[in-house]
Amino acid sequence: MSYIDMTDVLSAWDYDPDRIAVRKVLGMDDIEKIQLRVELGLLQMEVEGRPDGKNPFGCDSLLDYHQQRLATHQERNGTELGFMLTPGECADLCDEVSLYYRRCVAFFVLEEFENVVGDAAHNLAVMNLCCKYAMEKKDQTRLEGFRPYILMMDARARGCQALINGEKASALAHINRGLMHIRALFQDYQSDSKYANLEEVRILEDFREQVSSQLDDDELTEVRRALQDAISQERFEDAAKLRDQLQQIYSGQRVLSQRPLLEEKNGCVNP
Repeated sequence: MSYIDMTDVLSAWDYDPDRIAVRKVLGMDDIEKIQLRVELGLLQMEVEGRPDGKNPFGCDSLLDYHQQRLATHQERNGTELGFMLTPGECADLCDEVSLYYRRCVAFFVLEEFENVVGDAAHNLAVMNLCCKYAMEKKDQTRLEGFRPYILMMDARARGCQALINGEKASALAHINRGLMHIRALFQDYQSDSKYANLEEVRILEDFREQVSSQLDDDELTEVRRALQDAISQERFEDAAKLRDQLQQIYSGQRVLSQRPLLEEKNGCVNP
């Protein structure tokens, strides 16, 4: 095996601590790779499957492997009772979350929002799996601190994609839904102040303000009509979300950030 000095490669791509630098390159296997510049080098990830290109236990991911284990357990026993994840299995799942997290950030910078949603969904599924089946209490909660961030990235990606499609009202709905999901995490603990001070909440609220300011009269009419339809059809959950949209639009505009809508906020997604 021959080893390659990376000095020339890194010199041609300076590290900037104030921005997330990502690019796509064609690999030696003629398949695109994602490269992320970090302080002491670069990370290279696969675009599809597990970011490190591995297939643990012959599966696409550890999440897929343990979901198959769970399905087999339920089929054999007629119940999920008795299915557990050991501390070692939870640790390996946490490592997998880190891989998908880094690629999720890279996809966002590349504005590949559907892929952001996919990687966010993977990590949320891992969190749910560990929370429900980990043998030890600490493993049930060790990833929960990252849940608000993943929910925020999912909402931003969905909102950005909706804006690209010209669907501003839909973008607002995705943002509001993301905020509702984050708020729900704190209801049991009566931690409204903690929720209000979250960086993830601030980012989504800033995003919501920018989207609200772009809604024109026709779109407002569309939201009102959708609200009336939801009420008449007794779809009360949808009606509540639409009311939240209208309340945000009419609540008065605070000073909007002058940063571009898709700009990454410093300190928000440091890989």
